[in-house]
Amino acid sequence: MPQPSRFFTPIDFKTRFPALDGIRALAVTMVFLDHFGGGAHGGPILRALNAIRERGWAGVDLFFVLSGFLITGILFDTRNDSHFFKRFFARRSLRIFPVFYLVVAVLLALTPLLHYQWRAGHLLFLVYVGNFLGNHDFSYYTIYSANHGTFKANIGHFWSLCVEEQFYLMWPIAVWAVQDRVKLLWTAGGISILALVLRCVMFWTAGPVLAETWIVRTLPFRMDALLIGGMLALLLRGADADRWQRLCRPIFLVFAALTLGIFAFSPAPDSPWLMTIGFTCIALAGAGLVGSTLRAGSPAFKLFYCRPMRVLGKYSYGFYIFHAIFGWAWIQFLVRMYFLFHHSLTIAGIIALSANFAVTFLVSKLSYDLFEVKFLRWKRNFEYDSELAEHTHAFTTK
Repeated sequence: MPQPSRFFTPIDFKTRFPALDGIRALAVTMVFLDHFGGGAHGGPILRALNAIRERGWAGVDLFFVLSGFLITGILFDTRNDSHFFKRFFARRSLRIFPVFYLVVAVLLALTPLLHYQWRAGHLLFLVYVGNFLGNHDFSYYTIYSANHGTFKANIGHFWSLCVEEQFYLMWPIAVWAVQDRVKLLWTAGGISILALVLRCVMFWTAGPVLAETWIVRTLPFRMDALLIGGMLALLLRGADADRWQRLCRPIFLVFAALTLGIFAFSPAPDSPWLMTIGFTCIALAGAGLVGSTLRAGSPAFKLFYCRPMRVLGKYSYGFYIFHAIFGWAWIQFLVRMYFLFHHSLTIAGIIALSANFAVTFLVSKLSYDLFEVKFLRWKRNFEYDSELAEHTHAFTTK
């Protein structure tokens, strides 16, 4: 375990923060429990746990903050690189595309067997803009099977991949054009405020049902989560990095408390508080948590540095992609377990949830170790000038 440091020095993109894998593990577990952890009924404790589980979708916001933090750091540190755009997009593609298109290839291979009903609109997901069509018609988030409904393929969670990829296409241009760290901070802050304003306008003009559909799943309304993470990366690259890092813990505590207050007093999924200022509070809490984790020896670091968290976090991207594809089949498995064990939803839930989690983890690990890592090693062909000069590689498969 890294030794605690009294003074937090400014960071760069080559700095390794292994505890961030623990953040990824938390985020993907939250999403997983939101999708598959239902059925906690009976007493006040179980109902409270279920209420917490139902907010697990906030794990996606935590992913957004972490992505904004890491990507903005890379972009800022390499903004003067001789092949800035080429190297950034090549490296992103090697991380994101292989497992995504592997899933597409598997679904296509299963089509003759399961008779998947593909539609032309599904092609938009191949270029990461399918969330716009999916929001217009939610049926596009499912690929139905004509002869075996149990194995219909759910791609609804791909909306977040679309949002991130759209961000990756636009934010590098802003970083390259602005260059200056302070000006870039103001730019990110201004765009974040714009996102909040857009959410307010959308909610009050379109109504809660339509607003919730578009606010949650499109970049213009969610870019503050990514940019707040980016602002953290920029703040920790200045002379006051130590002071800002120390502020992360109170920031987390304050905005986590505000978020919990919104969840408690305005619990509806299309609540005006949640759809507007709520998402900003979640992002700020996420940034505080990420920042708190960076200092070796801190309580957050000790929690997220533990080996089980780091191992799950290493495979979290594949885990997120795979976990919900055959979600309906896992629900049917839960129902079968329910009847098998004398109508005990608790026992059935434990069996189904544990099996789903274990299988998803195994598939994610095999995908990473046997397939994805072959592409990740190609990142060495696109090293930045600073890496080449210092013989220091930012990428590792460990």
